[in-house]
Amino acid sequence: LLLSLLISRLAAQAAPKRGKKIELSTTTSNYEWWLATNSAAAASSKPSEEEIERLMEEERRRKAYNELHPKIQGNPLQTVKSRSSREEFGSLPEDQAQNVQKRLIDDLFDPDFYERNVHPVRDHTKPVRINVSMSLYQILEVDEHSQSLSVNVWMVQDWYDEFLDWNPEQYGLLNKTIVPHQQLWIPDTYLYNSETLEQKKTESLMNAIVSTGHWANDSLGARVQLLFPAIYRLSCKMNVRFFPYDQQNCTFIISSWTHDKSSIDYWPKMDEVNLKNMVRNDEWEVLSFNFVRREVYYKCCKEPWVMLYAQLVIKRKPLYYIVNLVIPTSIITIVAVTGFFTPTSSSSERDEKLYLGINTLLTMSIMMLMVCNQMPSTSTYVPLMSWYYIGIIFVIVTGTLMATLVLAIHAQKQYNRPLSKGVRRLVHNWFVNNCILEVPTQLIELWMEYGIVDATRSSSNELDPIFKHSIDPVSQMPPDPSRFFRTVSMDMSNSSVYSYERRLASITQQYTMHLKQKQSERKIVRNVSNPREVKRQKLMRSDATDLEQDFIAAIMPPNTLKKLCALEWEYLANVLDRILLTVFSSITLVFFSVLVFFDYIHHLFE
Repeated sequence: LLLSLLISRLAAQAAPKRGKKIELSTTTSNYEWWLATNSAAAASSKPSEEEIERLMEEERRRKAYNELHPKIQGNPLQTVKSRSSREEFGSLPEDQAQNVQKRLIDDLFDPDFYERNVHPVRDHTKPVRINVSMSLYQILEVDEHSQSLSVNVWMVQDWYDEFLDWNPEQYGLLNKTIVPHQQLWIPDTYLYNSETLEQKKTESLMNAIVSTGHWANDSLGARVQLLFPAIYRLSCKMNVRFFPYDQQNCTFIISSWTHDKSSIDYWPKMDEVNLKNMVRNDEWEVLSFNFVRREVYYKCCKEPWVMLYAQLVIKRKPLYYIVNLVIPTSIITIVAVTGFFTPTSSSSERDEKLYLGINTLLTMSIMMLMVCNQMPSTSTYVPLMSWYYIGIIFVIVTGTLMATLVLAIHAQKQYNRPLSKGVRRLVHNWFVNNCILEVPTQLIELWMEYGIVDATRSSSNELDPIFKHSIDPVSQMPPDPSRFFRTVSMDMSNSSVYSYERRLASITQQYTMHLKQKQSERKIVRNVSNPREVKRQKLMRSDATDLEQDFIAAIMPPNTLKKLCALEWEYLANVLDRILLTVFSSITLVFFSVLVFFDYIHHLFE
């Protein structure tokens, strides 16, 4: 009889979990029926003495546990996961625990009762709820040129499988087990915007944790947790308008590829992605990483698809680009602009200014190519860094052209032509002398010696007798410059050198002013459409403008005239140099300040 009891016990344990439960009858009158029912199991199960001893020991432990905890049967919420209960009951030996786990796995995944290709719900009209959570471990790469993002994440998906459940009391109080993912039904969760189509290359699926739902008594089945690491490379539209102060928003689109909401319903387990274990990136700072659930309708299907959007917002740290690109570029530009500050020489043409500008322009072009290699090929907008380089290149090109103009002005000294009165008045005034550049002492002495400065500053309205005598009494027009010059030279032949020079300068000024006044009056009265009249007026204006220069060239010795011309044209070139230096340096500093403090300015205007 004892042997029969043991055999029946083994047969009950070996019977299918979802099949008919077989128990030993309490009376001996039904013994024949019980023996006939269990004959097949008894024939196939012939336990050894060790197996009989193990079963007896297991039965003794179970009875002792039930005596210590009688409330478990009445209160299903009281689980056996507490440490005190396990310490009182004790734990199974290692070999017995392995046998219990093997028996549990064999019973759970018996092919007669479990199929991994079938949805884990008994009612096929109900969807499987998949809870998704994510932990960001590391940002591997942000490729602006290809507009992609590579990250290392830890994914967790959990759901309830109604076909997987067991009573822990029958399996040594084993509440959970770890099984390979190939034996389970798993959802076809896919990253929609992944650049790698083969899922095996991105996700490393290993094992799943299966926990019993027996103590919850909610008929949901066992809870399955699928934990795996993944390296995703997804497409992300990069907005580099404010590079290197840009902020990117990359979205992970997670959903099933073949199941709509009627089959699988996705929900985020938490609204935010876990960032506690993240390895900090030296270039990018994570601002936020949140989940958003949406239902999307497609034309192909009636039911919506449930989409989980994990929105990752990252911001670039601009220090690297400021130190390696912005500051060197600004320094090189300042060096190129300071070419206007090179000293003037009466023997050198200062061609090195052009060489410096051209070399700097070549350097800026190379650095701009380095920046363009990191930018996406887009025509929607121009990055801030590109605008900066375009502005710097414009400054250098304009500065080089202005340097050419300054060199052309500096070369006018070789023609021994002094400055005109209007140009001399522009460069010799209080503002230029005190704020830009002071007039050289030698040039002032020459101007004072020949009365050039005093003549230009004279405000006397009294006409010189020689000039008054040369005016035509009828037309009130002065004679031609050449005839007037010969008349004045003959009338002033007996004057001293000093008075001759001062008086000649004064007469020249009076002649020029009188000629311009009469020309303006004649222009109103006469018909200027006559080609001969137009040519005559043009010659008169040209002669009046050059008359003072001709007089100065006539009264000065050749060496003195050459020295005066050299000093005047070099002084004019130096004044232009200082003005251009101030203008271009200010523009460069403005560009540099805007780029360095753009983040603060951008937030201020926002």
